[in-house]
Amino acid sequence: MFISLVHRLQDLQRSKPGSTISCRRLQTAPMGLIERLPELGKVLYVPMCPRGATTSALPRGLLVDMMQLAPLLQTRTLVAASTITVEGPREWIDCLDREGRRCARLHLLPDTDYLAWDRLLEQGRPMHGDGLSRGLRQPLPACARLLRFHTRRLAGLTVLGAEVCGPVSSLGRQLAGQIARSEAVPLQMASGD
Repeated sequence: MFISLVHRLQDLQRSKPGSTISCRRLQTAPMGLIERLPELGKVLYVPMCPRGATTSALPRGLLVDMMQLAPLLQTRTLVAASTITVEGPREWIDCLDREGRRCARLHLLPDTDYLAWDRLLEQGRPMHGDGLSRGLRQPLPACARLLRFHTRRLAGLTVLGAEVCGPVSSLGRQLAGQIARSEAVPLQMASGD
């Protein structure tokens, strides 16, 4: 009962009255996403808390070098969303699995390469609706991390990795903090920030 109350309160906190969210849904494949992530530069990465076994849906030929990145390998749909908040404009991409469950979220920051962000969204095929399956309980965010993605080849496999960003602009740090508070998760930054 307590957990369902927490879910409802967090849903209310995320849907502030008066804010309109614009969405565009794009079908994608994990490899297309993984190839484009390093081009983005610094982003705020918010993985969702895992629910049940996730390894059965992982694609062949792809690996991650840390388990927090595994949700990205489940991505089959991207939902590009934007809104205007009292703090200013926000733009993010929800990564959805086969069932329409959110598995991760990527937030655009002032430090992100905007052209690479647009190229990432071009690679999908437009679809109708926001992509979320309404009958499924959406997982909660686990944390928020300022990351820079990278890939490498290992024995014929593509390995997705990431490192915590080095210096981030003061505006980027401020925005990341606001987003982490709105997502109700801790923000993990490099020790020098």
